[in-house]
Amino acid sequence: MKMKRIAVFLLSFILVSSGLVYGQGHQPFESLWQSVLNQSVWRVGPFYLVPRIKLNNIGYDANVYREREEDDPVTDYTATFSPEVTAYLLAGHSLILSFRENPEYVYYMNTERERRWNHVFSPEVKWQLFNRFVLGGKYNYSNRRHRFSTEVDYRVNVQIKQYEGSLFYETARRTSLGVKYSHENLTYQDVDVPGAEFPWFQRLSRNEEGISGEFYYQVLSDSYFFIKGGYTSYRFLDEDAAWRDSDSRQVYAGLQFPLLGRMRGTLSLGYKSFKPLDEELADFSGLAGNADMEYRMRRLRFRAGYTRDNRFSYWSESLFYIENQIKAGVSFYISSSLRLDYDYSYGNNDYLEDSWWLGPEGDVILIQRNDIYNTHTAGVAVRILRDIGIALNINYWERKTNIYYGDRNWWFVGGSLVYDF
Repeated sequence: MKMKRIAVFLLSFILVSSGLVYGQGHQPFESLWQSVLNQSVWRVGPFYLVPRIKLNNIGYDANVYREREEDDPVTDYTATFSPEVTAYLLAGHSLILSFRENPEYVYYMNTERERRWNHVFSPEVKWQLFNRFVLGGKYNYSNRRHRFSTEVDYRVNVQIKQYEGSLFYETARRTSLGVKYSHENLTYQDVDVPGAEFPWFQRLSRNEEGISGEFYYQVLSDSYFFIKGGYTSYRFLDEDAAWRDSDSRQVYAGLQFPLLGRMRGTLSLGYKSFKPLDEELADFSGLAGNADMEYRMRRLRFRAGYTRDNRFSYWSESLFYIENQIKAGVSFYISSSLRLDYDYSYGNNDYLEDSWWLGPEGDVILIQRNDIYNTHTAGVAVRILRDIGIALNINYWERKTNIYYGDRNWWFVGGSLVYDF
């Protein structure tokens, strides 16, 4: 009997896919309250629990460190196990407390250096005052080893501590107007892999501080038009990286769709002005934003995405690069239990300033670097129970660049659990 109860508990844990996340953007207090009541799986005393478990990237990694083919890349078998629990406490129809705990274990069979416990912890509070004002506060702690940008070939230890406060005014039509403040500390650890050491990532450690104004207007059920504008300062912790200190101003507008439904995702486009404090360095101004959309139509599910922004570079002579990325994908349901998937993304990292690189003859030459990325993912997914399925995929990634020895490719064959089949 005891083993049966344990099995039922684990199965329930696996079957849950939570739609209760704050990260998508501001969600009206009443809408969030109802979501907690409707989508929580268990109630233990005053707490509403939303569990989830992920099993990802179970398979064969053909290039663990994304090395050149002629350098005999390290290969290995890997898997990622990630349980997550979010607990909500509702009080007096005016207070929502949440606590998110998400440990994650990344396993490699032979590459011990890449075995790692990652950890994310995030408490948050929403307090409604006079039925119109909503005070918010959030702390987020993240300690993970991962490839934090398209520029990075190696998994890097990154620790993030973030504090956030907000005040919103909400109308009866769920229109919201508010202000948000955030302070974020990012600490990067240099990489030490077999045969090489890369003492460059620590120079990216910094504090980011920002304030923004936000407006949300409900256009459809659980869908919102929004405008956000704000200011962000970037101050680097290493004295040798102080030349990287910068400021940015940005304004975005877009649509925020529900997390569940036929149409979902977020479309956000706008204008960004990024200026280093050192006026002799190149700046960035122009179109910026991101989009990640999905639409379901009978047997077909379409996906599309777009990203354009400037990112800090870890290379010693480059302050930043401009990242452009477009994504498209489609899923075809052969039956209610069998699905075919394909996704493609194209990316371009453009460096505005010339820098010195090693040439093919061993000399050092001045080049304006430009990288192009292509990623293909094809697979099949099989439903096993309700909206849960098992997906088997082949992933291929390549980078083409105009610097010598910079071309890379990587492929992975494996599977994972998928939700919302």
